[in-house]
Amino acid sequence: MSLLADNAAPQDGQDGAADAVQAALRFLRVIRYRKSYVITSLAVAALLGGLYYFTATRVYQATAQLLITQSGADVFNTSMSAGTQQDSLILTYERLFSSAVVLDGAVQRLAKLVPAARIDVATVPRDKWAGVLRDNLSASVVRRTNIIELGYRSKSPPAAEAVVGAIVDSYLEFMEKNHRDVSVEIVTILEKERKEKENELQLKQKQLLEIQEEAGDLGMREGSTVVHPVVQRVIKLNDALVDVQKQRLQLEASLTAIQSAIRTGGDLRQHLLTVEPTVGRELIMNAMGLSPQAVEMINIMQRKLLDDRAKLETIREHKGPTHPDVQELLRNIRNAEQHIASYQNTLNAPMSQVQGQQLGTTLLGMVEQKLENAREDEKKFSEQYNEAEAEAIRMNGRLAKLQIVQNEVQRLSNYHDILLDRIANIDLNSRGEDVRVAIVSDPSSSGLPVSPKLSMVGLLCLLGGGGVGVALAYVLDLLDDRFRSPDELKEQLRMPVLAMVRKLTESGDNGADSLQVHVASSSVESEAFRTLRTTLAFSGQELQRIAITSSEPSDGKTTVLANLGASYAQAGKRTLLIDCDLRRPGLTKLFQLRGTTGVSNILRAQDEVALMAAESTQQTGVDGLEILACGPKPPNPAELLSGDRLVDLIAWAEVNYDQVLIDCPPVMAASDAAIVGRLVDGMMLVVQPEKNHRRLVLRAVEHLLAMHVNMIGTVANRVGEDIGGYGYGYGYGYGYGYGEGYGLDDPDDAQVDEESLDSSPDHVTPRRAA
Repeated sequence: MSLLADNAAPQDGQDGAADAVQAALRFLRVIRYRKSYVITSLAVAALLGGLYYFTATRVYQATAQLLITQSGADVFNTSMSAGTQQDSLILTYERLFSSAVVLDGAVQRLAKLVPAARIDVATVPRDKWAGVLRDNLSASVVRRTNIIELGYRSKSPPAAEAVVGAIVDSYLEFMEKNHRDVSVEIVTILEKERKEKENELQLKQKQLLEIQEEAGDLGMREGSTVVHPVVQRVIKLNDALVDVQKQRLQLEASLTAIQSAIRTGGDLRQHLLTVEPTVGRELIMNAMGLSPQAVEMINIMQRKLLDDRAKLETIREHKGPTHPDVQELLRNIRNAEQHIASYQNTLNAPMSQVQGQQLGTTLLGMVEQKLENAREDEKKFSEQYNEAEAEAIRMNGRLAKLQIVQNEVQRLSNYHDILLDRIANIDLNSRGEDVRVAIVSDPSSSGLPVSPKLSMVGLLCLLGGGGVGVALAYVLDLLDDRFRSPDELKEQLRMPVLAMVRKLTESGDNGADSLQVHVASSSVESEAFRTLRTTLAFSGQELQRIAITSSEPSDGKTTVLANLGASYAQAGKRTLLIDCDLRRPGLTKLFQLRGTTGVSNILRAQDEVALMAAESTQQTGVDGLEILACGPKPPNPAELLSGDRLVDLIAWAEVNYDQVLIDCPPVMAASDAAIVGRLVDGMMLVVQPEKNHRRLVLRAVEHLLAMHVNMIGTVANRVGEDIGGYGYGYGYGYGYGYGEGYGLDDPDDAQVDEESLDSSPDHVTPRRAA
């Protein structure tokens, strides 16, 4: 990336959108500047378009729409989903319209029609008719539908309708014939397969009967709620065996607990009901002298007591304590409580006797007897269960084999039925079609030509002509490598245009008489130098030492420098012009100072710089303007300018003069300008727009910025007077001039009161080097 671009990178990052707008505006300026090419291109395109529109053969189009539906599924195709298969079939039926078999049928029908219907093939051999029809035919599927739209273009609307009708009839005939042929073939294949499956089914059915007899099949199938007797016996034996095992485990636990209680002298009554609830309860009741009827009576009395207490609580809310009902309930409650208390005393009295009646021996005998019985039952049930389980396993193998054969028979039967249904459907549809074609709209034509269309021709002319014109203008702009406006100069160099100087008339004079500002200070041309002086004064920088250069020779930098110096002198500033162009000293030549002592003498000498400079300074003929000539041309200009004596020379000039202007060689000719530019406050670049190439000027600016030269701006020299066009017009300021009696004859009157213009917003801030 160039240094010029690097120097502007921060601003580019912030003003990217502004740069894009500037580029667009520049492109629009290019188009405006070369609008004649665009207008000419549009005019030529319009002329050609009009010629084509009025001379082209009118083409008409007839259309028809057909609906394609499939009434049956393809049992042989399982590779695609239904939607994908349907789309594939629709595309196939669309391409059939342009097939040879359909077009040949349409040609046969077209040959039987009147000659007017064959206008498109009237001059074509018969064997070429199908090709003509294919070239003018179009078929497309309406999006997301099964409708195919057929179109045909012809020189005559009736002929287009006739051709579309012939193609549709040929298509329908082909579909019907193709269906019949395919149906016969499919039925033959399916019938052969059906017979094979039927024989296989018969063999499986015979095998199924044999297995059913062997297994003793009762007709129970998978999914039935009825369980086979063998399985039922296994389930019941398993339940009985589990119950016996649970009983045995419980009795073993009780036996261990009773033995432990006997050894420790514990209470055995808690084990009595656990071991044998019924017997234990009877044993306890007999020991207490109670009967089951007495116990039941006590239970009834307890329930009656609870009911009476609940009633008493309810009636107390409404009746007093002396009420007969309340008194009666109280009596009943007292009687019940006394009877139950008496029963409890009777129950507790003999309980102590139960412990002492050889309860331990009785319980041990009962438990041991029951445990022995449980073990015998468990052994018996286990043997029976094993026998039943083995029988069930053997039966299950036979039933599993039976189930497999049944499934195979069912599968063959279903497949046989599918084949029968498929054959029946094909037979039923033999008079119709699996794929049905219905005409949605008959062949018709609007009567208006589809080609050429005025709107389309106009749009193409506009786009083509405008595109060619814009492209031509752009290419010419690329080939024309010049700056065409101050805005373009400012935009591409990224620095302000300080002033625009008109072409000055060559008077042929030398010295002060050749300076436009001196000989014609009131002229329009002289105003440009005063504008440049004012712009520099309000630039916001201290610009006492200014160097001036150009990208290439003969750009007028010396003339601009001399006239600017005269303008400073007229403003009352003591100005010194230094000719540092040691290669082609144009300033020295302008003032006819060849052979005089100058810059080269000072830089090569050993004497004091200030003394030699004061002695070498010459008068120019303009009050307040002096010049230090180049001196003899040295063989090594760059080495002399790189020495310390040039620094001392510029310092001496800064001390003794109000303004110092230094003339430098062109940038692309040598590095002298960059060397001097680093020693001054700023440098101006003179550009001649009609002469300088953009790439050369850009390279010169990049070189100066790379050397860290402070670039103040550019001066457009020798510009044209095209005010309203794209060139370098002056705009304001030159519509009037300073006439006789109004000129600034006295140089003192030309002095600018710069302090009075400090508030002026029209000054230009120059761009500093990176």
